[in-house]
Amino acid sequence: MNYWEGIHRFSTVVVQLIYVNFLWLLFTVLGLGLFGLFPATIALFTVLRKLLTTDQVSISKLFWETYKSEFFKTNGYAWITYAVIFILAIDFYVVYTLEGTLQLLVVPLFIVLYIVISTILFFFPVYVHFELSYWQYIKQAFLIGLVSPLTFFLLVFYLVALYGVFNLLPGAIPLFAISLFAYLNMRLSIKAFNKIEKKKLSEVAS
Repeated sequence: MNYWEGIHRFSTVVVQLIYVNFLWLLFTVLGLGLFGLFPATIALFTVLRKLLTTDQVSISKLFWETYKSEFFKTNGYAWITYAVIFILAIDFYVVYTLEGTLQLLVVPLFIVLYIVISTILFFFPVYVHFELSYWQYIKQAFLIGLVSPLTFFLLVFYLVALYGVFNLLPGAIPLFAISLFAYLNMRLSIKAFNKIEKKKLSEVAS
């Protein structure tokens, strides 16, 4: 790839990220926020996976078809997630109101927080990459979060870095704040999936 091909490729990716970020915002709002969040995010990751694995993809068509077909199923996952986050937030609030040694309960809570966040981060890539049963998606995302801590902490680093960048450039937030992080997440997750698959194959071969 020469210099101009690299510039063209980079420009194409930027335009695609801006467009899918717009679609994500639009369909999240159309789904009344909490109801549209998971379907729109699944549609976003589906499109990004296609963009990372093939050059031929109709972004608008794929986004809409995925959003429509996954709306009710993914809302089941959404409300499970909302409930877990709500309960965890209450637990943290209660622990921080305690005194003395009881505040040490915050340690296991942070472990649970790590598990929850890593499962959520890997859930979307797992969902669009594998064909699994309903609960297997959550289980697989949980397991990948456990066996890929480096990928998780790299994602957290990206998240913090992007937060700093968008604080300096708030006008860029509606352009690609969500799609850029999702793109990095999907890219890293595919590498993690391939690494795990290779390890499994080598274990079977040996």
